[in-house]
Amino acid sequence: MDRPEDREIREEVWISMIEHARREAPLECCGLLTGRGRLVDAIIHCTNELGSPDAFSIPPRELFAAFRRIRESERILLGIYHSHPNGDATPSRRDFEEFHYGGVDCWIVALQEGAPVIRCFSWTARGFIEAEYALAGKGRTRP
Repeated sequence: MDRPEDREIREEVWISMIEHARREAPLECCGLLTGRGRLVDAIIHCTNELGSPDAFSIPPRELFAAFRRIRESERILLGIYHSHPNGDATPSRRDFEEFHYGGVDCWIVALQEGAPVIRCFSWTARGFIEAEYALAGKGRTRP
């Protein structure tokens, strides 16, 4: 994405990420965010085959099926999300080592005390850069 400030996400998708993270806690959850243009308007919850509190991996068959659904819906992959059930919403060392998807954002859901936090990051040649986003129709949310 060329301009990070252009990202929007539907509120129901944003809420669904939080609900997924809560259901899977204390393990990491993961999934895909899709849409058209720069609007994230759909979510695909995926299985974390690692069953880990600090790592995730989507099973290949499930990932291929998700990509098929995305194509059939005439959407594009806009983001990959996962939770940090025991940490904050910043990329971990593992995220730095394994997330290298240009043009696809990394969304992190942190289940900290109080309200959950969701942050969005773009992967660049310099590493992760936090991206501003808005809840569709609500205005700027982050950073």
